[in-house]
Amino acid sequence: MRPRAAANQITKVLRAALPPDQWFPVDPLAIAREFGVQVHEDDLGTGIEGAMLSSGKKSAIVINSRIREPGRRSFTAAHELGHYSLHRDRPELRCSFDDLVDTAPHPANIEQEANEFAMTLLMPMDDVREQTGKGVPTISMVKRLAARYGTSLTAAALRLRESSAKSFALAYVVSGQVRWWWPTNEFRWRMKRGQAWPFSLIPSDDPSSCD
Repeated sequence: MRPRAAANQITKVLRAALPPDQWFPVDPLAIAREFGVQVHEDDLGTGIEGAMLSSGKKSAIVINSRIREPGRRSFTAAHELGHYSLHRDRPELRCSFDDLVDTAPHPANIEQEANEFAMTLLMPMDDVREQTGKGVPTISMVKRLAARYGTSLTAAALRLRESSAKSFALAYVVSGQVRWWWPTNEFRWRMKRGQAWPFSLIPSDDPSSCD
């Protein structure tokens, strides 16, 4: 099953079981437990956000106890639930931060598939479009979505990029260098990973600053 279809299947069950005011934020770990998946929190060290382990009919999701931000924890949990739903034929998958922001379109990219599952589960497209309408994407809009869905600003911004028909780009900048660059198809300006960020000051409501 494809990532979106797998996530949408769960969304249909949740909406049938819960009143609308309890649809969000989605709790991926509660869903995992309903599937019989063991859920653990452990110190996975630096560089690893979460893991999915499988052996026979048993599976476990492990979240790094060092993650303190609720939105980041939620997306990590949804990402690992995506691995369980799509890739539990693999005995062990350990996922870094870079894996959780991997949106590369190439085929057979299981990290991208887990991210697609996570974004679809946590932020269903029909609700995202209802919340944003046809407005111009802004940081304020991203913050509003992140609060509604209990996700990080990065995850909400990526979902907004996918749902919007506007021409814009998202940048993740660390120490003055572009770490990730996510333009919409209509946005013609391109930047490469590792390139110096050319702006010394970004307006607080500039969509390109959704870090």
